[in-house]
Amino acid sequence: MHKLLAISILLVFTTIGKALELYVSPTGHDNNKGSKEYPFKTIIGARNHIRTLSIFDRRQNIIIYLEDGTYQIDETICFSLEDSAPNGYTYSYCAAKDAKPKLSSGITISNWRQLNTAVNHLPQNSSKHIWVTDLPSELKPFYVLYDGDKRLTRARSNGFQMSQVIFKKFASRNVAKAEDRQLLRQIPFPGDEIQNWPNLNDIEVFFCPVPWCVNYSPIDSVDSENKKAYLKYEANSPPFTTPKDYNPAYIENAIAYLDEPGEWVVDTKKGKIYYWPVNGKPGDNIVAPQLMEYIIVEGDINYEKANDQAVKNLTFKGLTFKHGNRYQWWDDHKGWGIQHDWDKFDHANALLRFRGAENCRVEECHFTASGCSAIRLDLHAQNIAIENNLINYVGHMGILLCGYGPGTKDVNKNNRIVNNIIDHCGEVIWHGHAIFVWQSGENYIAHNLIQNCPRKAIGICGVRGPIFKEGQAVDWDEASKTLRWNELDSALQSPENVTQEALLPYLHARNNLVEYNEIYRCRTKIGDGAALNVSGAGTGNQVNSNILIDVVGNGLRTDDWQRGTTFANNIICSGGIVHKGHNHIINNLFINTNIRFTTYPEQQAFPGSIVSNNVMYFTRNSIEPYTERKISNIHTPDDCILKDNIYYSLSHKEKIEHFLTANQKEKSWDKGSVSLDPLFENQLPTYRKVNPSDFVLSKHSPAYNMGFKAIEYDKIGLLKSYPTHLQAMVFPQVSGKWLSPNATISFSSIKKRVKKHKYQLLSSEEEQDIEFTIQTKNEHQPNAIIDLNLKKEINSIRLITSGKDGDSQLNSLTIWTSKDNKNWTEIWANDPYHTKTGRIFDIILEQPQSARYIKVGLKQSGVLTLKHINIYGNE
Repeated sequence: MHKLLAISILLVFTTIGKALELYVSPTGHDNNKGSKEYPFKTIIGARNHIRTLSIFDRRQNIIIYLEDGTYQIDETICFSLEDSAPNGYTYSYCAAKDAKPKLSSGITISNWRQLNTAVNHLPQNSSKHIWVTDLPSELKPFYVLYDGDKRLTRARSNGFQMSQVIFKKFASRNVAKAEDRQLLRQIPFPGDEIQNWPNLNDIEVFFCPVPWCVNYSPIDSVDSENKKAYLKYEANSPPFTTPKDYNPAYIENAIAYLDEPGEWVVDTKKGKIYYWPVNGKPGDNIVAPQLMEYIIVEGDINYEKANDQAVKNLTFKGLTFKHGNRYQWWDDHKGWGIQHDWDKFDHANALLRFRGAENCRVEECHFTASGCSAIRLDLHAQNIAIENNLINYVGHMGILLCGYGPGTKDVNKNNRIVNNIIDHCGEVIWHGHAIFVWQSGENYIAHNLIQNCPRKAIGICGVRGPIFKEGQAVDWDEASKTLRWNELDSALQSPENVTQEALLPYLHARNNLVEYNEIYRCRTKIGDGAALNVSGAGTGNQVNSNILIDVVGNGLRTDDWQRGTTFANNIICSGGIVHKGHNHIINNLFINTNIRFTTYPEQQAFPGSIVSNNVMYFTRNSIEPYTERKISNIHTPDDCILKDNIYYSLSHKEKIEHFLTANQKEKSWDKGSVSLDPLFENQLPTYRKVNPSDFVLSKHSPAYNMGFKAIEYDKIGLLKSYPTHLQAMVFPQVSGKWLSPNATISFSSIKKRVKKHKYQLLSSEEEQDIEFTIQTKNEHQPNAIIDLNLKKEINSIRLITSGKDGDSQLNSLTIWTSKDNKNWTEIWANDPYHTKTGRIFDIILEQPQSARYIKVGLKQSGVLTLKHINIYGNE
């Protein structure tokens, strides 16, 4: 080796190994020097110190350690171009060893007193339970409230529906005529659901004008005589455009509806907060959030020009972000919505936001207890790695990638979202996705566990063709203001020239790879769409080797003139695939679900979609492998290459054989396809939650001889490197010691008992493949009480009800603890708004509870069915 080269390499390694260490502590001071003994007080203090360093001193890795404690965030922390680390180096803001630094904008609400005066409109039976306090003078408007990290329920009316409103619609279901925009601010109501309350602007209407979108708007005025309220902000489409019984409208934050334990109301006109505590009196850690955006990494954005300057080489590791506010729309919000107004273009509504950034990392962070989103990657965002994080109980999106609108500027790309858990997002704004990719491409989304989401797990979207067809005169439909008309081909100014082919250069959500993700229980509140959805995006998107379990409605879907997407090697245990457009379905394993071929309005014909080498296995007799659709000049699957698939029904083999034979003879479909047993290595589970290894085919499977390729079962889901301390916040069996093997259980009544396998509720940590163990009679408030025999510190509970999914009686499922079997404290209650509730409940307590007894029951009448209960904690 040349001597000078050897010296250069040595210098490089010496430089890389060098790191400046700075410290931050809630007990520090920003005038300190940032040593461990004399730390800074704030992140801003550390950031500003780095800005004072010489160019030479900045050419090293810098680690800013945050010590244990809570850091109050009163203003957004901005990292700008001057905060970049030089190429080859990283500036890392991370947790110190054994520390759990928490960033919060929450202001503690205290000085509660029991209500001792009459309050107008308050329900009569509520007054004796209500506590009240004065609004702190420094509080800004807030729309969510927390007791610790638990979001409290804002008072809400009973749901109501009205007759469908009729008007000329765009494809988005927005009004097509400017003169009809008045309908976007009108909501009719029955009875006295809305009244001319004194603090009317505090009160919001929550409604789904269409089944796929939630709207929140304050009330501007009320016409009591004509039973019509006027909204402060225009809806994305008129209220009750498509009424659905499962998505009624509600009134929130009116004291008239403060009638249940756990609810609260704020009245800014009186300067009061009212609260009905679940367990008798308010806790000591009730906080109101003040900010939505805690940290922004923001470069120089040149919106109208081709190039931006990006902040580079920052890392955030081991930080907890919590107590964020919820956002509202604004007067001019129309036209800035990204697909169906699921979020807003370039908007500051996430705890951590990258806007003009490159080569940054987010690792082992926890985002929780927020009314809005966790992470946004806006406009110019490249090579951002989001890995090994936990996002749970956030109000809107988990992770949003939002590039520029359609044009030639394509700078949101090449990002990594890998090995994260996203659990319970969309808690407030129900159409929040776990991961939403809009006008962003070349991203890698893999090995994530996504569960318990009211909307989509992963959505990949662009701007749909009909929006282009509306032209520049329309600026009130979704995404219309994001179109960069000066960069589009001039031919697209004419609606007749708007074709799929012509739009593809401007649809930047292309070539995304989505693989090895586990999707469990999505679409539980909002209809339409799919758990994995590619809609109006560019070409080259691949959705491969994922598993879908217990999703409600559609599993995978291509929609909105979508082209060039491939679904391959997926294990689809529910939801199936909705196929629209020229997209391929290859080598997937379907269990008791199928393909629905259909079309999107004005979709151009493009034959040749490949549907081959799939295995469809049925244990139920009411499902056909696929359904067809004929519309205009598109007949599908006539236009597909449908071949070499395997179909098998365990109990009704002749039905599948008849289906296949008829289609092969009468329609010339399914050339080379057969009905035969694919031979699984083991019998498939019937009642327990499945995992990828359950679906391994025998090495003797005839599917291999037909060209089926083995799925990489062992690669699906989280990687083993996922941090244990974050797992413990999601999985009870990781959070503590198993406390219940010697416990006993008693029931309020017993109707049925399963003796099969000699399995008892408390006898194993593993879920067994049986439907249930104990079922009570149909009675008022059925329950089961677990006696641990000794008082113990409980920190988590794993509860499995019936083996069947979607039991609506479980909406009132509740858990209490007690030390003496007499005085009970409610510690958890199910979310009652799921259209189809789940059956597995993993409950992690914020603080350990000292108790001997645990009661599981329904607050309403019904049947309680239990299959599995385990308690974890400390002796």
